[in-house]
Amino acid sequence: MSLPERITDFGWFGAGWAVFKGGTTDPDFYPPLDDSDAQREWLAGFGAAWVECPDNEAIESILNGDGMGGESVEKALVRVLESRDDLLRALWALGLGKIARVTH
Repeated sequence: MSLPERITDFGWFGAGWAVFKGGTTDPDFYPPLDDSDAQREWLAGFGAAWVECPDNEAIESILNGDGMGGESVEKALVRVLESRDDLLRALWALGLGKIARVTH
């Protein structure tokens, strides 16, 4: 698995985290379409950031509701990858559709 020079310090996991948190469009922060290991690592970082940084609706739901509110990880991924359909399809093929439906 090769890494672009810009992300060697934090790897694909960190790149996925950064994309969720910062929404960067820098192509170096997105895994290659032909590297499923990089995609899995990137997706793990994206998911970890989603768990660690719930949106306001999710926080409200956690504190005062059933904990099921807020943006799902799937919706977050679709939102962030709206201009990267090929990558979204590749991640979906890895089993993204099997992610647990519990939001936060």
